[in-house]
Amino acid sequence: MKLSQEEARKFGHLLRRWEQEGTISETQRAKLEHEVESITSDQRRFDWKNLSFLAFFFAAICIMLATSLMVVDDWLEKILDYLFDVPDWVKSVLLFLLSAGLYYAAYMRRKKYLKRIFSNEALFLFGAVSAAFAITYLGFAWDMYDGYFPILILLASLVYGFVGLILSSSINWYLSLAALALWFGTETAYRAEWEAYFLGMNYPLRYLFFGLFLIVLYRLLMIFHLPAKFLTSTYAIGLLSLFFSFWLLSIFGNYSDLEAWSEVSQFRFLYWGIILALASGLAIWFGLKYQDRVARDLGIVFLLLNIYTRYFEYFWDSLHKVIFFSILALSFWLLGRKAENIWSLTEN
Repeated sequence: MKLSQEEARKFGHLLRRWEQEGTISETQRAKLEHEVESITSDQRRFDWKNLSFLAFFFAAICIMLATSLMVVDDWLEKILDYLFDVPDWVKSVLLFLLSAGLYYAAYMRRKKYLKRIFSNEALFLFGAVSAAFAITYLGFAWDMYDGYFPILILLASLVYGFVGLILSSSINWYLSLAALALWFGTETAYRAEWEAYFLGMNYPLRYLFFGLFLIVLYRLLMIFHLPAKFLTSTYAIGLLSLFFSFWLLSIFGNYSDLEAWSEVSQFRFLYWGIILALASGLAIWFGLKYQDRVARDLGIVFLLLNIYTRYFEYFWDSLHKVIFFSILALSFWLLGRKAENIWSLTEN
């Protein structure tokens, strides 16, 4: 049996309480504590799980940087064009085949090494990068970058979503949602002929509706009984998009021109701050009532973010800086103390 450090600490607390109640003797308590200590001693030496995650994370970042530089570097691009002097549609097909091979290798490797989560997902990520380049060359082959190119981003989202669901790949599902968000922005910008407003809405107001769309999508996906990791990620990103849009609207309103925005008083956007506070309070209530941790945590985060944003907006110029930061320090201390009390009650 393996115990984490936190589990070992709780178990030690339980043993001491049993000793005080007379359930076990002091000798038995000491023997059990020694056994738990021997189990957890090797685990305290080094957190190999976090090291594994960081290593594969930086490996993924480096391969994405390398492939991006390969595209923007004219000298390297000329060499590749010389070595692969084939039409763009052939390059697209070859890259799609490479992507399929990487996805298949990742799937088979995960079946063989189920517990090697990070290295398996890294291999899925390499397949996703190859698919992205395949779609890029497909756009070149169809000469779409001077015209309606957002459809290529939607295609990438559909490919990643399909792979994520079929092969149960979390990283591809996240990429699908990210590509869907990017498609939404470019699609609305294209429909607005790249002007600042689409149907009278700036980007934060548009993405407010995108967040609502993801929450509705989450409810629809529940009908198909998808794995919890897909449902939770869709729901969390939808709520995050919704709250982040509310927060940006409470600062900038429905303005896209910074010069015009700077001439308007922040009190003009106060109603957005009130809406954000009400939405945060509703999320906290809903999270506590229905044990929805995502809604509760995001509600708390954006309620605090809203309060501190309004504090900076309305009191930065009117208060002396010593008083300003003293109040800010006191508020953080009180917040930390309250959080510590809640944490202590939860632990006990």
